[in-house]
Amino acid sequence: MKLNRVFFYVLVVSLAVLLTSCGTPPATNWPGLASDGTHAFLADGQYVYNVLLSDGTEVTTQTADGTVPARFPLKAEGSKSFFAPPALTTDGQLLIGSAAANDHTFYSIDPLTGMVKWTYLGVKNPWLAGALVLNDIVYAPAGDGNLYAFGLNGQKRWEYKASQHSLWSHPVTDGKQIFVATMDHEVVSINADGKKVWSVKLDNGITGTPALAGDSLFVGTLSGNFYALDTATGKQKWLKALEGGVWGAPASDGQNVYVGTVLGKVGKFYALNASTGQIVWSKDDEGSIAAGPLLTKDQVIYVTEAGKIQSMDKNGTAKWQSIIENANLYTAPLLAGDLILIAPMNAKFLLTAYDLNGAQKWTFAAK
Repeated sequence: MKLNRVFFYVLVVSLAVLLTSCGTPPATNWPGLASDGTHAFLADGQYVYNVLLSDGTEVTTQTADGTVPARFPLKAEGSKSFFAPPALTTDGQLLIGSAAANDHTFYSIDPLTGMVKWTYLGVKNPWLAGALVLNDIVYAPAGDGNLYAFGLNGQKRWEYKASQHSLWSHPVTDGKQIFVATMDHEVVSINADGKKVWSVKLDNGITGTPALAGDSLFVGTLSGNFYALDTATGKQKWLKALEGGVWGAPASDGQNVYVGTVLGKVGKFYALNASTGQIVWSKDDEGSIAAGPLLTKDQVIYVTEAGKIQSMDKNGTAKWQSIIENANLYTAPLLAGDLILIAPMNAKFLLTAYDLNGAQKWTFAAK
């Protein structure tokens, strides 16, 4: 199933608007990806797909109509649209909100059958970001700017008004605090009871999920400023101005922090010293880098709008690369066991897997 999308045009126009006015962001439309180590869960358009990591085939289930793919929904419904990374719980639920214009439901799904377990209907805006599951509590960032806390049975515990705009980024946690980045230029720390611990105002809107390493929280803004914040207080440790805007999530191994930028139709990838913010190395690329990178033991992998998958060692030397023909890549690569999962847009397939040496193992195209 090939989807005709114009994300990059929307991305650039939106970036220009947000840098000047920080207006209401448009709906996101790149695929969301998650894995439990055996299955890949791909949120792409009308469906959330369940794909076996072993061979890239779609999981099936038995219904009254016979054997059908165990995707959600089991039958196409034009009222649903999914792009956020699905969240997985320890008791076997898959959680995701609909980004459709006329369906703003947050769903709990049985991923093996595609059946709904519970829903939350209290939001009137699209769900753009993935949820966080911590200690049997679901923290779900919503299109109405609230962070919602649910029990695993769907009972709402509390809600916190984090933003006047839609929340775009996944919450992160150090096990005690929940950190939320907003389009209101703020990073907010919230405790498990839904009370604010601290908040800090940055220079521009934030779409990428912050990265945690030790007592530092790393976050970039649409204007390209990149910050290290103290997790306990929100106090700025350092600030580095980068070329281009930061759209994706950074990643850190504790020594360095890695992040890509969007600069027109090109991008730049950076490795910064996590303690000082000084540039360790950088690489120019012919495609914008709107997704966050993937860190493995000995490599850092990023993707570009031009369809390139680039692996570097942590000293900045290229290891391998691959090009997906005619594709655009805006979803961060995901490590699932010993596979690297890539969810392209406008390709002949919806999902592909590579081994750690860059050899393509399989592709998945929906039937």
